[in-house]
Amino acid sequence: MNLTYDVVTDNMPVNRLKKTHPVGVSSKIEWIPHPDQPYTGIYRGAKEGIMRISDTTKTVPHKAKTAPGFGIKFPRDGMYSANILAMFSFDGQTSFNFFKNRWVTILREFNNQCARETIGKQLATVTDHLGATSVMDVADYDQYGNKEEHPHWPFQIEFEPYDVYGWTDEYQNDFRDQIETIPINTAMFKIFAFDEPPELGGEEKLIGWIVSRSDQISSFWGDTQLFFQHRRLDDDIKRRPHYFDWLQFWDNG
Repeated sequence: MNLTYDVVTDNMPVNRLKKTHPVGVSSKIEWIPHPDQPYTGIYRGAKEGIMRISDTTKTVPHKAKTAPGFGIKFPRDGMYSANILAMFSFDGQTSFNFFKNRWVTILREFNNQCARETIGKQLATVTDHLGATSVMDVADYDQYGNKEEHPHWPFQIEFEPYDVYGWTDEYQNDFRDQIETIPINTAMFKIFAFDEPPELGGEEKLIGWIVSRSDQISSFWGDTQLFFQHRRLDDDIKRRPHYFDWLQFWDNG
């Protein structure tokens, strides 16, 4: 699991065994900022981004359970890319509609005991805050690689899909076939951010939109080689120690 967090690359690290998010749909996107959003770096806007939407496990038509989410990658001139990871939840949803619920950057721990004893313990080898991925690095540099003098980032981001395609809780067809019908230049997600942990009085604010800038494409290379580096919330805690009191702390071994 350390490879997922510690290797800086856009291609799948050597010797990393991919166990989740087996198939997906990729596209070019643009991050369009709300004019009143307060954050720095990529949050100010980015013309060039790559998004891969996937299910955490393999969806089967006879079982109404999916765990949708995405990875977003923003190339930055002369340096490594910025990455954001978001999902609905570890435990998934009893629906085949990928756009039914918001996707978040900080997930609650597994309720499923089997998952806690397997995936949970595997994740716990690299972080004590399972399901929490940092969005701090996204604020440190803009799309041109310019370093921000005073970086400012949200505690948590939530992505609200535009659920306007007539997808239902029941199985209609493969989610990739559904996503691939989304046209170019379509607003796909509203972006909301919490300035502080909600339990600490953090308020939700609309900070932008994700807009498609290409066709949605299924590809073997995207499924096997495209890599989104994860970042630990431990990095945020070093700069904002008060976060620690409002994050789940894994105590299951």
